[in-house]
Amino acid sequence: MLVVAGLVLVPLAREYADFRRSWGLGRAAALGLTGLVVPAVGIGIAAATPLAARPWLQWGVTVAVALVVYSGAVRAVGDAIEPARALRPPR
Repeated sequence: MLVVAGLVLVPLAREYADFRRSWGLGRAAALGLTGLVVPAVGIGIAAATPLAARPWLQWGVTVAVALVVYSGAVRAVGDAIEPARALRPPR
């Protein structure tokens, strides 16, 4: 269980820190953006449900879909806030 937590929480903590540092987001905004992983995993689970008879394939599809959905969501948010970030002076 600790290994799985490490494989999930450590990258999410890094992502949160990157949103704070590189994107200049506040705590709540960075946490909310990082939290988009939850619905992304939900979409992955829903997409992989028909593969329940083959658990390894099911989890592989769950992870792959979650990564694609999360990456797309983060990119969309980044594109939406880019004009505001471009206007802000560098730190």
